[in-house]
Amino acid sequence: MLRYLRFPYDLLVNGSAYAVLNFLIHKPTPLDEERVWKFITGPEPALRRIVREAWPPSFLRRILLRAKQYQDAALGIQEHYDVSNEFYKLFLDPKFMFYSCADHIRGDETLIEAQTNKANHLLGLIDPKPGEKIVELGCGWASMLRHIEQHTGDRENLEGFTLSKEQAAYIKENFGYRVRLENFVKADYPKEYYDKVYSIAAWEAIRPQENPIILKKIYDALKPGGRFVLHFFSRLTPKLPAAITVSQLFFPGHVPASHPEIVHEFEKAGFRITQMTCHDYRTTLRQWFEAMVARKEEAIKLVGIETYNRYVVFFPASYKYFDDRTGVLFRYVLSKPPIK
Repeated sequence: MLRYLRFPYDLLVNGSAYAVLNFLIHKPTPLDEERVWKFITGPEPALRRIVREAWPPSFLRRILLRAKQYQDAALGIQEHYDVSNEFYKLFLDPKFMFYSCADHIRGDETLIEAQTNKANHLLGLIDPKPGEKIVELGCGWASMLRHIEQHTGDRENLEGFTLSKEQAAYIKENFGYRVRLENFVKADYPKEYYDKVYSIAAWEAIRPQENPIILKKIYDALKPGGRFVLHFFSRLTPKLPAAITVSQLFFPGHVPASHPEIVHEFEKAGFRITQMTCHDYRTTLRQWFEAMVARKEEAIKLVGIETYNRYVVFFPASYKYFDDRTGVLFRYVLSKPPIK
């Protein structure tokens, strides 16, 4: 009954897409997964699209998002990630447990193969060497830290940051890396200490006003000639799309900067852009969706119907975001100029 009472409020305040998806999430029984996927990602009637993109209007979106940003950034991360490590194991690749876009080069790779492609590509971009001080900002389940250690044989010089208590406990119990349960935007860093800094699918959680702060910190923390590698997605234009309101269902309080704003901040901080590539997230999202649905009963036992329904909606909604080209997945290699 509550979902029916909530629907008109959501429709008026947050828009039609938010209202419909929230209504689906709170269904007291498991959703029909394929029906939801087709409804969200399939052809959209022109009128429905116009209504979805028009409301809430831009000024109201800014007000709603500004209010969300008063909350601690950790709350949004913990709400999404501190569900259950075992739940994520149901659909992430068992080799790495990457919760980020894989590389489907041929197009027919399994999830493990595609995530291995991604890991090797990022390894080449980071180019780690034994003895180098390397830190990962937003280290997930230590997927890339493990890959780097396997390549260099060096564990002592690796460290990471996370805001997820579940992930921090998992890493401590299984791998023993030095991981700081701390917001890497607010953290203090030693000056000219790191050879390499990288971040995989964590930059989306940084608020636009925080970009100058963290980029200055990273620039100062890198040794001259050091390297900063970023894997992240962002919206393509400064305009706030209707999808940014929908995203609050899954990552409350998160409002990432637009791509032009981020690039400007890279250059303003002093970094040189040495490489940039774009990647397609859609196949990864579909594979996660299929893997989770295949283990539906286990998933519901672990997290309950509402959380299961949330992810049944989340994956196609994310697919739609990229299919509409509202956002694009980027990889950047930034360098700090060496001392002349």
